[in-house]
Amino acid sequence: MTKELTQLHARELVRDARYFWFALFFPFFMLGTFLGVGALMPDEPGTPDFTETVIPLAIFLAVTSTALTVTAGPLAGMRSSGLLRLLSTTPVGRRQLVLTHLTTRVVMVVVQLALLMVIAVAIGSVELSSLPLLFGITLLGMAMFLGIGYILGGLLSSPDMATHIGTFIQLGTLFLSGLAIPLWLLPEGLANVLELLPTTFFADLLATQVTGAEPIHPAWLSAVVVAASAVVAIAVAMVSFRWDQGGESA
Repeated sequence: MTKELTQLHARELVRDARYFWFALFFPFFMLGTFLGVGALMPDEPGTPDFTETVIPLAIFLAVTSTALTVTAGPLAGMRSSGLLRLLSTTPVGRRQLVLTHLTTRVVMVVVQLALLMVIAVAIGSVELSSLPLLFGITLLGMAMFLGIGYILGGLLSSPDMATHIGTFIQLGTLFLSGLAIPLWLLPEGLANVLELLPTTFFADLLATQVTGAEPIHPAWLSAVVVAASAVVAIAVAMVSFRWDQGGESA
């Protein structure tokens, strides 16, 4: 039954091709774009080195695309159509239903991460010895964002609205985390506030494993903040999750 349920969630994952292919390839598109721009820029003092930020940026996009864009919307769709309610009353049970739904997302990120790690080592952005820790950091961040994705998918009735809000959160946290726009370019007061966001701590934690990068916070502090945020997000998702339109929570 677990195999069949996992296959069901896998089909549901790829059913909306627009969001699936976007989530799958967008991180690699941005990776290629930044590396291409970097290759065209003159090799002069003061020229930004995109190899210091492009891998954390791509990993951040892979995690948030899967945890938000292709989790919140499809989950809201399954609930609004009554499929979640129907499946939860079968011998499968709610716990197994959620675990198999989660498994397909984790597999997707792991595949993306494996390819990104190969690229990171090839361009000299990450040392081989840093890959296991980078893998663990990515899973930690994914737990935090999946919690947010399940909150959206478990509360919102419209699949499109859940997807759009998830995408908005993804892009907002990307630009406010220091990955797309360095925080030192922003006004000092704003930068000081953004440095305290859990998503910024996650981006900073990714940077600790990149050659030449200069993290803002100590690695241990970033890990504690991201882990605590993941626990809170998951707890809120568990409490607020609704199995049907009637409002029955988990």
